[in-house]
Amino acid sequence: MNRHAVNDLIDCSLQRWYRLVSEWRQPAAGTEAGCVVCRDSDFSAFDRAGHWPHDLFHAFVETLELVTFQLAVALHEERHCRGEDARSTRPCSPCLSAARSTVQACAYRHAQDISDVITECALPRLAVYVEKNINLALNAATRGEWAS
Repeated sequence: MNRHAVNDLIDCSLQRWYRLVSEWRQPAAGTEAGCVVCRDSDFSAFDRAGHWPHDLFHAFVETLELVTFQLAVALHEERHCRGEDARSTRPCSPCLSAARSTVQACAYRHAQDISDVITECALPRLAVYVEKNINLALNAATRGEWAS
């Protein structure tokens, strides 16, 4: 598969995710234990500190996992299905590994952009959301609306 086509696939996928981050407004409900899909993904290293809102991180992981699968299918078809009429839908393990390492390498080349879009777009909105909710809770407690 052409290196430029692979980079375009990954770049376009990341651009869609960047747009999602730029339009993001407030976090969705999360879980205390964290999401198994995100926790078990090879791409979880991008948010080791756990600072990203989960819904954005989940979308990031899903994006890169989907690109990995698409690339693995393309690599498998290119390597193993030449001249066959049937298209492959299940790539072999070596093709999946090659795709994963390619996507990881490309994503790490974009690490600064990924970090910047989270820092500039999402984290300020998250801070405002958290502050607003803290103020609402403090006001309710001050007025005696919460009794312990």
